[in-house]
Amino acid sequence: MSFPCIVKNTMAEMKNLSASEITDLQNGVYKGVCLLGYYEKRDTPDPIIYHLSSTTDVDDAGSIIETGGIKLEHNFAHDLDVRYFGVKGNGSYNDTPFILSYFKYVNTNNLYWVIPGKCKVVVKQSFEMKTSGRCDGKFILLRESSDVSITIARRFNGEVVDIAAWSRNNMKRGSLDVGFNNLGVANMYFDSTEILIDRDGTASEKNYKKNEFIRSSDGKLTTPLVCSYMQDSTHNPGVLTVKKYIFEEHISIDNLNIETTGILNDIAYLLVSRDNVTLNNLRILNKINNSGAVGLEVNTCADIIINNPFIKGFRKDGVGYGIANYSSIGVVINDGNIVDCRHGYTGRNSVDVTINRGVWEEGIDDHWTDRFTANNTIVKTGKSLAAFQFAGNDITLNFPIVSGSARIFFGIRMDTPSLGGIVNINNPIFTAKEVDGLIGKKDIYLFSYTSPNGNIGTPLLLENYTKYLDPKLPESLNIINPIINTDADEVSGFYLGVLNRKYVNIKNLKITDTILNAKSTTTYTAVQIIKDSAIQMDHSTNIEISGRLTTNVLTTTTTVYLYSMDVADKIRRAKIYLSDCFGYGRVVFSGANLETFIMDGGDIHNFNIDHSYSDFSTCNIQFKNVEMKGGNIDNLSHALFQNCVFTGNYVFPSADSVSLVNNIKHASISGLPINIVNSMKPPFA
Repeated sequence: MSFPCIVKNTMAEMKNLSASEITDLQNGVYKGVCLLGYYEKRDTPDPIIYHLSSTTDVDDAGSIIETGGIKLEHNFAHDLDVRYFGVKGNGSYNDTPFILSYFKYVNTNNLYWVIPGKCKVVVKQSFEMKTSGRCDGKFILLRESSDVSITIARRFNGEVVDIAAWSRNNMKRGSLDVGFNNLGVANMYFDSTEILIDRDGTASEKNYKKNEFIRSSDGKLTTPLVCSYMQDSTHNPGVLTVKKYIFEEHISIDNLNIETTGILNDIAYLLVSRDNVTLNNLRILNKINNSGAVGLEVNTCADIIINNPFIKGFRKDGVGYGIANYSSIGVVINDGNIVDCRHGYTGRNSVDVTINRGVWEEGIDDHWTDRFTANNTIVKTGKSLAAFQFAGNDITLNFPIVSGSARIFFGIRMDTPSLGGIVNINNPIFTAKEVDGLIGKKDIYLFSYTSPNGNIGTPLLLENYTKYLDPKLPESLNIINPIINTDADEVSGFYLGVLNRKYVNIKNLKITDTILNAKSTTTYTAVQIIKDSAIQMDHSTNIEISGRLTTNVLTTTTTVYLYSMDVADKIRRAKIYLSDCFGYGRVVFSGANLETFIMDGGDIHNFNIDHSYSDFSTCNIQFKNVEMKGGNIDNLSHALFQNCVFTGNYVFPSADSVSLVNNIKHASISGLPINIVNSMKPPFA
């Protein structure tokens, strides 16, 4: 026996059932109500049958409808079209109450949600997404009195962990076992009041605190801690709180399209605070002006993949970012197009970040990161900017391209001048044209502080830094095969200047084959080191330059320029190793700043000292297999020339302290000692 349905064309009709229709539903005469549309017939994808229900839940304008003292209910399945919940999506109608009800339903029932094409959903109130879905239309976020944002949120709240029994000795950077007792997979958020690094020049934020998000399996951390906690209760006391988050199933959101209107938000328009999320073809467009604060924020979560994002119009002074990534681990961004932003990307307390390809305006700026990698990125910059700027540890840039008018390719943030670990800059291309500066003195830098000369004057930078938290420089910096295209007057590969407080010095510095396309009058120095052992702690610097400098510059180019703040200070002197080094004009050093100089292969002209007097008696200076092309030698003594070819004229002011072994000179060359074959002198005898 068939039980027909009451048929209604619109939701308004269904909400206005007659008393007799309600009685027939209650008596089983009809099995339900067949709804053909919401506002008009056929404006929803398919008819829907609602059944009489005893639910205690309230009318949600979609799944549960209350009419005439009864409730009708339809249990929707996956691929739930938003129009079934009354969303008009015409770009002008206020869809807020309907979209809030819709996402409450799909979040509760873990359903796949759908915003159909050409649907323009106007929303005036923030809401959450907790499930996978597809947006073929767009959300128009209209702020009137308060911020309006979308949050991709967790299904499960965090739980505070009792850490009283944890081993404090194991809660150090690099540890994988802190004493956490847990079965299965869990992510944890370490949040401490200890100071990570002081921040200079910002009244509202004088320091950054230690925190990190980390994964675990059966109680063991799957990646090592990047901070040390509770190690110095006297000088850096703090309280550590740890929260555990159970594993969240992966969700994928496709084609999420957000546009702004009304008044600009003070917060991000899209916030991701859930683990295991993939965003495909994200689009966030500030259509009010180009002065938005943040397009996308990722905060306190793990394993976020963002594919093909397009974000535009976030240039708010001081805080404008296309993507902001805070306290996360495992964020991957592929093929981003982040334009018309103050910075395309920023981060803080972020770990294991990978950015693959994409275009980033105007720069990538991470305030504190550990294990950051960028591959094949294109950064477009305006005048006087740094294309990349970082504090933290362990940065790798592979095949980065920078174009525009930047002054700095890679800058250590001057407000938090601390960058440790290993920094690799592989195959960079740095194009800087029409850079700012005085005529004849326009300068650019491959690697420097964001204030290239550091700070040695007043007001004293970093004067309020915590006494026990010393800034640091990388243990190793490798700049491999750089290409520089510029019209600047002065170009530096590595130059930091000095700080006015103690810091951990750089240990290893390497630059390989370099191409410089510049003006014929441009000056180039590959490495300039200012030595000041009174504040440079822990390391002397090993400098290695190898390969050829290919350039159209006609002025003298410099491999290494060592300068001493104190000419009597011989502590932690530098070591220079030049290997098959062709195309450079000179090297500059003195006995106060040089411990070892070994050049093996290549060619060179001049050897200059940075003081009018210099004592090389405690230095190890060797030239092997080098073409000596002629030039000046300033008081060079206690040096070995072995298997070299002299094709230019020199005058040796202290020839009796120079050993020349198995060398060859061209017949026309003058100014060399008579015996340059077997004249072995101490300390090489």
